[in-house]
Amino acid sequence: MVLFLLAIEGLLFFILKQMFEGLNTNLYVISTIIVAVNSLLFLVTIGRNSKNKGEYLILFFAYIARLFILYFDIFGRDIFILPNSGYDSEMYNGNAMNFVNGDGSGRGGFYSIILGYIYMMFGEQRIVAQYFNVILSMYSIFIVKKILEQLMLSTKVRVFVLILFSFIPNYLIMSSILLRESIMIFLLTYSFYFFIRWWKNGSSYNLLIAIALPIVTSIFHSGGIAPAVGYVICYIFYDRLNQKYRLNLSTIFSGAFFLLLFFVVNTFFGDMLFGKFKSVDSITDLSKTASTFASGGSSYSIGINANSIPSIIIYTPIRVLYFIASPLPWDWRGFNDIFAFVFSGLFYLLSYLFVFRVLIEKNIPQRSLLIASLIVAVSSVLLFAWGVSNAGTALRHREKFIGIYMVMFALSLNIIKLKRRSKKKI
Repeated sequence: MVLFLLAIEGLLFFILKQMFEGLNTNLYVISTIIVAVNSLLFLVTIGRNSKNKGEYLILFFAYIARLFILYFDIFGRDIFILPNSGYDSEMYNGNAMNFVNGDGSGRGGFYSIILGYIYMMFGEQRIVAQYFNVILSMYSIFIVKKILEQLMLSTKVRVFVLILFSFIPNYLIMSSILLRESIMIFLLTYSFYFFIRWWKNGSSYNLLIAIALPIVTSIFHSGGIAPAVGYVICYIFYDRLNQKYRLNLSTIFSGAFFLLLFFVVNTFFGDMLFGKFKSVDSITDLSKTASTFASGGSSYSIGINANSIPSIIIYTPIRVLYFIASPLPWDWRGFNDIFAFVFSGLFYLLSYLFVFRVLIEKNIPQRSLLIASLIVAVSSVLLFAWGVSNAGTALRHREKFIGIYMVMFALSLNIIKLKRRSKKKI
């Protein structure tokens, strides 16, 4: 609703700009008025997505915190620059202005094009552009909340994960500054919502949307398609009727069909969707690609190279570890690295540790769904593990999948809680 209202406001403002030139001279004031008006409506939206006063307060303060960070990012730069803000955000903003002036979007890609259209409607109102990210991040929180309710997890687990997702510092900052991640996180989290719906009711429509949304996300970054790979694997190998994974002639034919479908999509839309992977034609190219991105003081695992399939199998777990958890303690250079690990990398590391802790036990509830979540999560990181060799880049890229990881983390916590309760009864 708020996004629709913003679109209407943009069209009206575009028309008024042509009539009154003075509107272009007080853009910060106008932006703040736009944010204030839409905030009133969004507070109603928060109420509709809250089951009680406690949930409302969590979501309310999550929203206020993002607004505070938005304004600090723009007006508080003389004090200090927020983590993840700076180089990339200014690149997107500059390329958006180039697009408005007819010079193309450059390295900013599709995100700078979207920013460009926002600036065409509202003028160069960066506050509005970042407010767009804030709204999308809040909708991502709403979606994860809805997934946890559909899975009927315990109230304590749902509230804890809601607080964690709302206030985990790295995501809190990233969702309020001028980066493309908020759009991608929203699309991928929404895709996982439809995957869960397919898992529960078997609707092909839900599965189709679940797969389509990561494909749309790949327009922003080719790696955004990764969860779709996990969904397809689950569809092929999971028997919903018998609620177990299987390997037979049917799964082989299904796998062949999806490989053929991928070949067709790659043939016609490869440049648009998979441009990042076009330079990789061999195993050696994979290592070269990883080395290419190993630049700057936060680069890692530069000496890990692959020149054969066995070496890929051996080194992939190491690269996955670095991707999900870097900067690791032995690579810390200062406060920013400690902040990044404690408030981002540690969460992803604990997510896997909790999952593996649960899966080694027998007769656990929702085991198949937890395995499916793990398949999707691993599929997401594998594509990036060999394409990223820089902690700062890994920090941003892994956040794209934070909604999926929050659900996986919640499932693990809920199972651990249920097992403890059953042991107490014994």
